Amino acid sequence: STPLYSSAASDVYKRQVLAPVSGQGQGVQPLSAALGARFEEKVAVIMGHDGSRGRPPLTRLLENEITAFLLFQGAPKLPNGITDPRVHIRSDRRVTAEAVIDLGLLREQGAGGWLNLLQYLSGRIPVSATGTVSSGSGIVELDVEAVSFAGIEVPVLVLQELVRHYTRTPSDPGGVRLDQGLTLPFGIRELRLSTHEAVVVQ
Repeated sequence: STPLYSSAASDVYKRQVLAPVSGQGQGVQPLSAALGARFEEKVAVIMGHDGSRGRPPLTRLLENEITAFLLFQGAPKLPNGITDPRVHIRSDRRVTAEAVIDLGLLREQGAGGWLNLLQYLSGRIPVSATGTVSSGSGIVELDVEAVSFAGIEVPVLVLQELVRHYTRTPSDPGGVRLDQGLTLPFGIRELRLSTHEAVVVQ
């Protein structure tokens, strides 16, 4: 069958992903490995916090740093078949995550369940999910509001099955569930989201 998401469309999407990002306090910076390295340095600070008492340390993670890390340093660690990830953070605690997924590889990996709804799509397609992020007391919760594959809106359960498929392990065959709160690592107490940034509170 003819892929609904052509190589030409993929090239356009890549140019959009690699385009300069502007945001409050961020200026205009093209996504680069240097921005990704800055994110890595901040994560090292978060991981190295000793949890001592006193004023909680605040670490500011910028949207373009997060996306640059995913595109460059994090790319080799992405699940097979997922490329071109990008994150958008808005002032209303809403976060949109985008990526391109190879449906051919997904089928080869034996995905089923709600993912069977994607059998009429083929090729490499853009996927987008938007939801509200809430956190506190070391727990983060995600309320997914909209999911689309190649611009076609699909049930949120399709995203849940996709996440479970890519996060299953022998010790956790059920994978990650989006409808359950997740414990934040490294003593993180909460995430404060504002336009194009997330502040980590430990």
